[in-house]
Amino acid sequence: MTLLRTALLAAAFLTTSAFAQGTEGPGGATAAAPTADSDAPEAKEAKELLNKYLTAVKAKKWADAKKFLHPRTIEAIAERKKRMGKEDHPMAPWFHEKTDYFMKEFKVGAASLAPLGTIVVETSEDNYQVADKGMANGEAAAYLVGKKDGKWFVVDKKRGETFSKDSVKIGYKGWFDAVPKKEEAAPAE
Repeated sequence: MTLLRTALLAAAFLTTSAFAQGTEGPGGATAAAPTADSDAPEAKEAKELLNKYLTAVKAKKWADAKKFLHPRTIEAIAERKKRMGKEDHPMAPWFHEKTDYFMKEFKVGAASLAPLGTIVVETSEDNYQVADKGMANGEAAAYLVGKKDGKWFVVDKKRGETFSKDSVKIGYKGWFDAVPKKEEAAPAE
């Protein structure tokens, strides 16, 4: 009975942690739909942060890039390394640079407001494919950016697709600062 309970708990943990793991490749994923660019101040901040993060990634300044990652993302990368023996995670570009791909250029695109006070920022990326010894230009990606302890962080990445409202609500519950509820306007007298 104890072994069965342990197996069920392990399966439940792995299932819930899988929501917050991003995707590594487009494998059957749908391409990101064009998004209207939000003019909210938060969207501008998220785009600026993502630009700094991607600049560090492009320069292969891994210590600098890690400073922009959400603390729970760092934990998820460490958990994958412990479980799988490698840091195979979409937010661990240092892992992919020697065997899979590395970024040569990027363009930050539209940003849209998402659940839990987060922002989804679309990008176009040119990546050098190590095995093919060639470029893959204009690859679509989406990054989730959110606030923790009053500071913006890059949270996760999806290649060739974007984050749905439900994936953010369910997969990242408890990751971000509470969003103040909008006060209802007082009726006019």
